[in-house]
Amino acid sequence: MRPPSNGHRHVIENVPNGVLVLFDDSLRYRIVGPHTLPFSGNPTAEMVGESLDGLFPDETASRLEPELRETLAGTPRSFDIEYDGRVHHVETKPVTIEDEPYGVLLTQEVTEPRETAAELEAQNERLDQFASMVSHDLRNPLSIAFGELALYRETGDEDSLDRISDALERIDDLLLDLTILARPGLQSTDHGPVSIETVARDSWTMVETKDATVEVDDCTVTGNKGQLQALFENLFRNAIGHGGADVTVRVGPLADGFYVEDTGSGIGASTRERIFEHGFTTGYSGSGIGLTIVARIADEHGLEVTLAESEEGGARFEFRSSSD
Repeated sequence: MRPPSNGHRHVIENVPNGVLVLFDDSLRYRIVGPHTLPFSGNPTAEMVGESLDGLFPDETASRLEPELRETLAGTPRSFDIEYDGRVHHVETKPVTIEDEPYGVLLTQEVTEPRETAAELEAQNERLDQFASMVSHDLRNPLSIAFGELALYRETGDEDSLDRISDALERIDDLLLDLTILARPGLQSTDHGPVSIETVARDSWTMVETKDATVEVDDCTVTGNKGQLQALFENLFRNAIGHGGADVTVRVGPLADGFYVEDTGSGIGASTRERIFEHGFTTGYSGSGIGLTIVARIADEHGLEVTLAESEEGGARFEFRSSSD
């Protein structure tokens, strides 16, 4: 195969953006320009006439070879190469020069644009999850406020106004607490001793409990009361949604944390690994958001949450310090 003309060399060596390579049907690099090929570090002069095996580590050569052979067979390719912590985007096209088959390869480093795109995608996902969390957790206090307002209009009982005030304060707290959870690196500084009995019983008043009952053995943990209340509210709703209107929910201490369990039908072993995923639901009326909130709050408090079975076969959530 005759080497390409000086005209082709001039074009490649003066490419304004990225690095251009001309390779032949033996996958040898015939021209490289304008300077040094990324993900190799070899000067241009040392690359001309070399094949993939002579230029790159085995892993990189194995990634490149099928793409370059498809290019020579007539199929343009577009792919990324990761090398030494950097990302390079590669575009290839088949060309014919003086009746001989060649491939043209153009590569550009895209590490920063890829990272920016990944950050934007993660930010959009967090915003979407924040919106769904807020919508999910505001439903109960809003329902209570509207119900008590209707009762006050009907009866004039001013006790309803106190319950409306409590519900509105809970909405205000939830907005702050969930905002903290939705923003990475922003942690609540309002942590202190929290009575599990107090926060559990306050949570119970914010949930449509039907004929369900709650039993609490008190203990004290360190945390943010508002966020822990959101954790219990979601666990209680989950227990009633899965376990039925007359389920019993029990809360108590562990040596390094606490548990919440119920007497319902439990959560199948096949779904336990996915139960905390955002949007995952086992099919009852839940939205698949509540247990994601539970997991986020646990993580913010340095707690590891695990799912097991209660003695009656219901769900048992155990929260233990993850610092050990």
